[in-house]
Amino acid sequence: MDEVASSLGISKRTIYENFKDKEDLLLSYLKQEIERRDKLVREFMEECDNVIEVFLRIMEIHKTVSFANVKFYEDINKYYPQVDAFLKEESKKANEFLIKFLQKGIEQGVIRENLNVKVVAFLVEESTSVYIRASYLEKPPFSFSELTSTMMINFIRGISTEKGIKIVDEYLKKQQIEQK
Repeated sequence: MDEVASSLGISKRTIYENFKDKEDLLLSYLKQEIERRDKLVREFMEECDNVIEVFLRIMEIHKTVSFANVKFYEDINKYYPQVDAFLKEESKKANEFLIKFLQKGIEQGVIRENLNVKVVAFLVEESTSVYIRASYLEKPPFSFSELTSTMMINFIRGISTEKGIKIVDEYLKKQQIEQK
């Protein structure tokens, strides 16, 4: 808490006037971040014509954010039971949302009909662990932006219909033009 107070330029007392302990502070932060993420996804859903475009917009955001490392999650599991329970519940909610989101993509004709959406939702959630494990690499042979783009593009193309693949390919073509 000393480091937090110092980095914010406030006293520890001020922190404790607003938060009962470290776990309360961490929980508050995570709730705020999840709320911000959910708002962004809702905005993307309103702005985009289909779920493929939403996935691509989310990918753009993920290319610019850093992921917490394994130690962060290990510490939460070990020292902060309320935060751990909260994150598990949020993961469950995200999984349920993703299943409905994928079903919407099937209805739109951009996601394959024969897809087991429960398996795909599970894989999306589990892919986060790949990013976290990569954070342990001392000198990764790629940037996290490259890792994110490669994984997400392959994932999106893999679950897409021909119509969805065309949307992804148009996006990739546009990216190549912008990079020149």
